[in-house]
Amino acid sequence: MIAVSQVKKKFGRKQILRDISFQVKCGECVAVVGRNGCGKSTLLQIMAGILKADEGSIRYFGQDTGKGKKVFRKYCGYVPQENPLMEELSVKDNLKLWGAGRNAASEKVIEQFGLGEIMHMPVENLSGGMKRRLSIACALLEWPPVLLLDEPTTALDIYYQENVRQWMGQYREMNGIIVMTTHDEKEILAADRCLIMKDGVITELEGKDIDLQKIRDYIAAP
Repeated sequence: MIAVSQVKKKFGRKQILRDISFQVKCGECVAVVGRNGCGKSTLLQIMAGILKADEGSIRYFGQDTGKGKKVFRKYCGYVPQENPLMEELSVKDNLKLWGAGRNAASEKVIEQFGLGEIMHMPVENLSGGMKRRLSIACALLEWPPVLLLDEPTTALDIYYQENVRQWMGQYREMNGIIVMTTHDEKEILAADRCLIMKDGVITELEGKDIDLQKIRDYIAAP
């Protein structure tokens, strides 16, 4: 389980996150939505150990992440919005860098994301969609119990959008936890809960209460 408690973050004089608190259970998917620049990516970066919160705590399965980076590495796979790959290396070498070995789990991930035919291509020659597929595959290689996805289907064509969504469903069936930022309506509706971020705080909706028009109206309101 993930427990986020009273997390705060300020950049300069601007308070980005104010007392953010929520929990996520095994097998759940939580969608974080809001306007661009509202703090969604900042929250995921803190949850992944990329940024440090000014105040508050995050626990993964009872383990306090404040004790060091090992907790993040043990429990989290993180796919940022920007490209995290080594452009000059091949697809195969990027996978190796992120921990791929000759095992069934790695082979399954490579097959799932259609990477087999491009293993020897330099990443710099890939399209944006191919890079996105590779980024998600790299985060999955060690099959972490928690996945943090920042706009997971950005740059993907319709086929691979559906492919990633199907895979997300399978991951949840295996008790994996997903926390994702998204603007995609299908992903919002498929989530168990929706966290609407506005002015540094969150409003939480359960799956049965997720209404896209209400979300739009709430975000658009002054």
